[in-house]
Amino acid sequence: MHQLESAGLRVSILDPIADRKHIGSRYCAGGSIWQVTDNSKGPLLSGPQFPDPDPRPFDGQGLPEAFEIALGAADAKAGESVYVIGVGKVKRESAVKPFHVRDNPTILDLASWKTVQAGAMLTMTSRQTFRDWDLQLEKRIVLKGRTLISATSIKNQGKAEAPIRWFAHPFFPHAGFACGKLSVDCAFPSYVPVAGGFRFTAAGALERNPEHDWKAGCFQLLNLPFGAPADIMVNHPGLGQVKVECKFPVAWMPLWANANTFSFEPYYHTVLHPGNQTEWSIRYGF
Repeated sequence: MHQLESAGLRVSILDPIADRKHIGSRYCAGGSIWQVTDNSKGPLLSGPQFPDPDPRPFDGQGLPEAFEIALGAADAKAGESVYVIGVGKVKRESAVKPFHVRDNPTILDLASWKTVQAGAMLTMTSRQTFRDWDLQLEKRIVLKGRTLISATSIKNQGKAEAPIRWFAHPFFPHAGFACGKLSVDCAFPSYVPVAGGFRFTAAGALERNPEHDWKAGCFQLLNLPFGAPADIMVNHPGLGQVKVECKFPVAWMPLWANANTFSFEPYYHTVLHPGNQTEWSIRYGF
């Protein structure tokens, strides 16, 4: 793994080749943050199977990120190939629609990455081509003091429009049933059933329902205003709180947790036309 160090923190980042056993068809292989360790407090991040040292690649741990829309999935038949941005060519093994990597775990051709480290900054770049798509992808991980920045940029060099639906899936250890608070007004949408695992306090803080079966986990949709960045103050057992800043218009943000971890999934969504470029970042203040 690659290591960044600053202000008593050590950030461990997967290498797509050396850490291949942790790479699956879901998360972006370049710049995947596996763990942040405090020199005095130990590991600060968790995961669905944590502390298992070899969790399922689909579940992962740490601060993984994913591109949810697979290129070519709209017309690919079972047995044919699609392209998962950040991962590479993936075999469509299941006819289940819409395509999702949970049903299609086989990587046929892992995308290649060029890695450059300069002090506490790691940059991974990859040219990813499939049919009429030609994308130049850059992942940049920067540790400034105790602030960790994960920045992404994509340039469309191909002939086809590229649908980009990206989300971060940070995994934090539980700090009791109190989860934290968002900087924007939000609620649980009335148009879908409430899963029952999460609720808001009278003061607007988010908490887990102690009566829920957390071994089974809970995925619950959150309704929040579109078009503005959002900050999340996450309660943390070792640090008190971690500040997460989404430096992009958050399109959607479900909540997820089980007995081992608490997470939220802020989404960035756009369509990248040929010749255009987009970039965004997410920041974690430890």
